[in-house]
Amino acid sequence: MNFEGNFGKNYVTPRGLKANLVNQYVQVQGIVTKMSMVRPKIQTSVHYCEQTKKGLIKHYNDKFNLAQLADGQGTTGESTNAFPVKDQNDNPLTAEYGYCVYKDSQTVTIQEMPENAPAGQLPRSTQVVLENDLVDKLKPGDRVQVSGVFRVIHRGVSGDFRSVLVATGVQSLLAEKEKPSLSEQDIKNIKKLAKDKDVFNVLGESVAPSIEGHLQVKKSILL
Repeated sequence: MNFEGNFGKNYVTPRGLKANLVNQYVQVQGIVTKMSMVRPKIQTSVHYCEQTKKGLIKHYNDKFNLAQLADGQGTTGESTNAFPVKDQNDNPLTAEYGYCVYKDSQTVTIQEMPENAPAGQLPRSTQVVLENDLVDKLKPGDRVQVSGVFRVIHRGVSGDFRSVLVATGVQSLLAEKEKPSLSEQDIKNIKKLAKDKDVFNVLGESVAPSIEGHLQVKKSILL
């Protein structure tokens, strides 16, 4: 889900992602400098014990789950996400990988655009988490606009946190810049020209109009 409009003070560069924006919906501009491979992230695992003939289903705590944040649920320690190999009585468990539930996940780094960095200072970067249909939507070098929730994640060490932007939408600024700008009159003229039976000759003559003649060559270039 993506939103468009005026983000006000929440429209920032990676340099502007500070404590006052934690857990808020923001929009960030930058250049993609690095990206990881798309990896499956486990959501639910299914296990079976041969000795007890019982099954076990485990749901995993996802630090980047925005629904969890909206419900006001906190994230617990990494130990709760351990993949179970034994049940409570130390009986061995077999993982039923075909029944496990996963989702695609990818991490990219976006850097402050050079023209937006203060003079004499290096551009700053931030990590962006892409999930599900957002993976592989970007590539290094893209100038992008990312919307999402700014999160801080506890690393498990006292007082040590890292910040990430959990994306809900991405938009290429280059693609927007390359879009043709058509007025209402332009669209009317295009529709009118499309109904012209001689449209192929008209378009052919429009190729390199400074060169007289050579209509067949121009038509070939047009095709």
